[in-house]
Amino acid sequence: MSTNTLNHTKSALAVFTMIFITALAGCGGSGGSSSSDDSSTDTSTETSTGTDTGSGSDTDDSSSSSSDTSTGDFDVITASVDIADCQLDSDIATIACAANAWLDTLSTDELATAQLEWSDSEARTRWSNLPVGNVARNGLRLDAMDDESKEAALVVAKAVLSDAGYEDMIAGFAADEYLQTLGGNGYDKEYYYFAIFGYPDSASDWMLQIGGHHMAYNITFVSGDGYPVPHHLGAEPKVTFTVNSNDYSELEDEAATFIAMYDGLTDSELEYAYLSGESFSDVLMGPDNGSGELPDDYPTDHGGILVSDLTAEQQALVTAAIASYVADYASDIADPLLEAYTSAEAYAQTYVAWAGSQSAGVDIDTNGTYMRIDGPRVWIEIICQGGVIIRNETHYHTIFRDKTMDYGNTL
Repeated sequence: MSTNTLNHTKSALAVFTMIFITALAGCGGSGGSSSSDDSSTDTSTETSTGTDTGSGSDTDDSSSSSSDTSTGDFDVITASVDIADCQLDSDIATIACAANAWLDTLSTDELATAQLEWSDSEARTRWSNLPVGNVARNGLRLDAMDDESKEAALVVAKAVLSDAGYEDMIAGFAADEYLQTLGGNGYDKEYYYFAIFGYPDSASDWMLQIGGHHMAYNITFVSGDGYPVPHHLGAEPKVTFTVNSNDYSELEDEAATFIAMYDGLTDSELEYAYLSGESFSDVLMGPDNGSGELPDDYPTDHGGILVSDLTAEQQALVTAAIASYVADYASDIADPLLEAYTSAEAYAQTYVAWAGSQSAGVDIDTNGTYMRIDGPRVWIEIICQGGVIIRNETHYHTIFRDKTMDYGNTL
């Protein structure tokens, strides 16, 4: 990793930290809409952008999952895990070591479920925002693992994610536990799957998937380089919540950096960035639904305001918004991507846009508020939807993709 890359990343993250603190006061809003595209019944559906959406209901079809072999002693949302002997000279080597260590804990039958063929492009592109009872996931579910395997699985996540990224993942587990306490069906902190495609090695081609409700990590490794895309996270609730006396929050930092980015625009620039005549109920570039192919339907008419036309201070806010997603991953993965996405050449082709209620502005409490960064490679969307279980609040769907390097461009 070059000194310039390291300094570039540290600078972006320093800006991120500063604006997060200052942006929180601006993240309130006007109260928003009390409805969404979801059904008004108690088992309301959650919008999916693809076709393989199952029944659409929040009710979990537990018959499709593996039997529960856990001892109940290991709590995935409070456990402290250590990379230990897998802490090697590079992040990529550390991740491969942790992945193999997890596979080594599995039985022959469990391996047949957890480790899939690298050549299976349809399975590699199968992931969803919906609860696991609606859309099947690849791999082995946490509640089908014994405690040793659960801990080893979390070590894999710890190795591939930064501290902030790992906290978001655990908050996602905890959010489902929270929704369960509110009466939501099909939600649980252990309804999350881990899968490996191929054979993990620091110099080989392989892939890691972690997925469940509101969560899809698809990290592909190609000849020693990591590509953490497509990356989907959602958050309900979108504010800090408490489970067993512990506080959790997911995507609050990311939302704060986006709000700060829009707050940094002048009134005329904000108006120019508005996608007039467009409305969104979900992200555009959502689940690939086992297509086996890279998506080719990104908007050709970008819309929004060009980042290279902004001041240096405004561009720093854009960099911080991009970094809030990219820096969820280990530095050997994140640093080269952040450098590529935020270069002067990239910013000459990168647009910031938004949609929703123009009178309300970029308000995270208003149903339909939509935020987007659209570059020659980087694509990040945030949509504020009416709540599914928590009806009086909006919740987030977000997506981070790379137009040229999703799945490592290896499908």
